Amino acid sequence: MNEPTKFAELCLAGLRRAQALRPQVTSRAAPRTVAGTLALYNELLVAASASNALAGLMSEVHPEDAIRDAARECEQEVSRFYSDLALDRDMYDALAAVDVAAEDPSTRRFSANTLRDYRRAGVDQPPEIRARLKQIDEELTKLGQQFSKNISEDVRTVEVRDPARLAGLPADYRNAHLADSAGVIRITTDYPDYNPVMQYAGDDDLRRELYVAFRSRGGVANEAALRDILSLRAEKAALLGYADWADYITADKMIKSGERAAEFLDKVWRLAAPRADQDYAELLRQLRLHHPDATTVADWQKTWLEHLVKIERYEVDASAVRQYFPYQRVLDGLLAITSEIFAIAYVPVPDDPAAWHPSVVTYDVVRGEAKLGRIYLDMHPREGKYKHAAQFPLKDGVRGIQLPEGVLVCNFSAPSPGHLALLEHDDVVTMFHEFGHLMHHVLGGHQRWITQSGVATEWDFVEAPSQMFEEWAWRAPTLARFARHHETGAVIPAELVDKMRRAGQFGLGTATVQQIFYAAISLGFHRAHPAALDQLAEVQRLQKLYTPFAHVPGTRFHASFGHLVGYSAMYYTYQWSLVIAKDLLTPFEAGGLMETAVTYAYRDKVLVPGGSRDAADLVRDFLGRDYDFRAYERFLVEPVT
Repeated sequence: MNEPTKFAELCLAGLRRAQALRPQVTSRAAPRTVAGTLALYNELLVAASASNALAGLMSEVHPEDAIRDAARECEQEVSRFYSDLALDRDMYDALAAVDVAAEDPSTRRFSANTLRDYRRAGVDQPPEIRARLKQIDEELTKLGQQFSKNISEDVRTVEVRDPARLAGLPADYRNAHLADSAGVIRITTDYPDYNPVMQYAGDDDLRRELYVAFRSRGGVANEAALRDILSLRAEKAALLGYADWADYITADKMIKSGERAAEFLDKVWRLAAPRADQDYAELLRQLRLHHPDATTVADWQKTWLEHLVKIERYEVDASAVRQYFPYQRVLDGLLAITSEIFAIAYVPVPDDPAAWHPSVVTYDVVRGEAKLGRIYLDMHPREGKYKHAAQFPLKDGVRGIQLPEGVLVCNFSAPSPGHLALLEHDDVVTMFHEFGHLMHHVLGGHQRWITQSGVATEWDFVEAPSQMFEEWAWRAPTLARFARHHETGAVIPAELVDKMRRAGQFGLGTATVQQIFYAAISLGFHRAHPAALDQLAEVQRLQKLYTPFAHVPGTRFHASFGHLVGYSAMYYTYQWSLVIAKDLLTPFEAGGLMETAVTYAYRDKVLVPGGSRDAADLVRDFLGRDYDFRAYERFLVEPVT
């Protein structure tokens, strides 16, 4: 039996269990009680989720093409099962027959939300519409997989023949990018190659060439896939009685409608636009120091110019800052901080047979003698691997059945002999952000019902705990715990961190309107009529409307915008969650970020409940009031203190 076949059997094992359980739940002999129906249905979902999680992860991270393809096939079969299950009227009737009036709140919530989701899927539609909805879901799964695959496998390369063109880049980067026997230096569109060039390279043509390559990934193939995705989503929304996909997908979220999402984006944009104009003027001033006749700043120049402004105005040189952030020291510091603030410990699991690559590191998360879950860290790039940073579930925890297991997938430069792998501070912030998701998954993964496990909360809240945790990577007391110069061992100076925080505020305006631009693509593409949508023209229009940077000919950003698959119309959630995240930080103002009386309360009131209650209620419990816009507005408008 070959490896893809063995993997397929392993991947589908959970699905086969779920398929066997399904008739037991709908059987007329099954008692319509919590134990006889809801618990059995929960067991079915646990089994199916095992296949779904494994397929979703391995399709993105496994080093072998054949296994990734097998994982995609498994994912398609699981998707068909879920789609068919969601439209199973017999299952809906069986679940609806259970009287939960006297049950605990989480059970009542599980029942109510499950029935709501069945209705949202179209279970009460006529048979011919249900059949079409199943077909749409199956096609969307395949198209989404293809869209993501096209991005991950479309790694482009810029060839450099003159080493002098790498002037400005850090020495460790240049040492890792030496000319081959033909005298060619190859720079790829993978993040560890791309980001340093955009920030440090003095060669404007090099930055432009790499920028165009990076923003062309996916290309016309993904435009075609996206056209079909948008058409199918619009059709599904119409069949279910919604004006468009944006209204459908937001109806059960905190924001409730596409119109409210558009109003929110407009509110944030108007708040950020004056600051963005100031940022742009400063970038243009800096550019004229190098090119006196410049009248505009190009998008490929923005990051480089920001770096120069921060050196000049704030005395912060990112190439000097990165000397304090060797990869392993950052990771060790992150583990130590989360151990303290959440009262947990990490126990290494050497030679874990479940690890899919030698670079993957495994830890059990424990508190005292109790094991809380397991985490996998897949932190470095390789061919065919997912190109961004994200937390993937491997197991959703269910109390008394299975512990949560989560995977941190990143693309940081890997340490190797002669290569220390220094991180940019932005990389440090990214690591903390994604680890926030991992903590939510593990600490919140001890619910009775799987649909309430870990990050299974409202989609427009799920980013808030991670955005909040970024702050630990910005404060001198927390950075001092691990940020030490790799040569001298000196702790990062508090004065430098203060300058970094002030410098970090520069560009906040342009960064925010850029996020609004991305969110407007996400929302607008799903509110437009698909047949009338000119994707590239709309991207150009939105970029001109929301940002001060002109569209760069030859680029097709939307074709590599992977969030259009997973988030669909909901990229707005990053800013919506950030409003909540900034408010969640206010209780830390008095005692600092390591004050365990506050961190434990946050852990127990926000993270541990997972999705067992509405996010707004969890936040209210922690803050002692409803969240509001004030902290976010201060963050966006006032200078850092």
